[in-house]
Amino acid sequence: MAQVETYYYGQGKLKLAIHTAAGLTPWRWLGDVSALSGAMEEESMSHRESYSGKKVKVREWGISPSLNMTATLHSLDVDNVALFSQGTASTAAAGTVTGELLPAGLEAGDQVVLANPGVSDLVITDSAGTPVTLTEDHYLLEPAFGALEILSLPTSPAPTQPFIAAYEYMASKQVTLLSAAKRSNVALRYEGINLAEDGAPIIVEIYKLSPGLLQELSLITDGNDVAGMPVSFSALLDTSKPANGPLGQFGRIIQVG
Repeated sequence: MAQVETYYYGQGKLKLAIHTAAGLTPWRWLGDVSALSGAMEEESMSHRESYSGKKVKVREWGISPSLNMTATLHSLDVDNVALFSQGTASTAAAGTVTGELLPAGLEAGDQVVLANPGVSDLVITDSAGTPVTLTEDHYLLEPAFGALEILSLPTSPAPTQPFIAAYEYMASKQVTLLSAAKRSNVALRYEGINLAEDGAPIIVEIYKLSPGLLQELSLITDGNDVAGMPVSFSALLDTSKPANGPLGQFGRIIQVG
């Protein structure tokens, strides 16, 4: 029988689920992932004979086999960052601020960051008994960032500081870095297509992994490529599956069809 040649050029979706006391959470697609690879390692042990005078190696065997996965993510959303930064993701509802005190002693050229981003309908008044509104020609607001720069201050009459800000702000999501007690173990599922073989489907499942911390968080980029987040995983033995079962205890690769 002639040897059938098969080649692989892969694209696809990388999904993760979190291990919890109640089982796996629903699977979540990590968005665009430009690279995904695995590497197996083991410790090597050997014995050299003591009878020939040459001390040559007569036995070698491996112990402690391991599997490590690496990926490059391009979706910089709070859930992805939280997972690989031992962070905590949260959401904040839209709201209204009526009396936020700005730093005292502000002068022209000073920059101030409000307590919330996504600002609209900003009104700044001074602290006089009869408050005076600081007109918009005296400051420059960057509403998306909640940042403003003092351009000038009235001279007659001079305002009474500190200034007080009132505004509305948009809903937002955030991740607090390195704030979680521990990193949760995950399960990995890759749903790929082999472009070298007419889009043949391939599935890779790794049952239990410990995710590493972000290797790089690129925030300012140049050139022609979008930023990527390199991440890594270390596979763990999934003892919930039988050692001699059809699924194994680390993972499997499925060629469909």
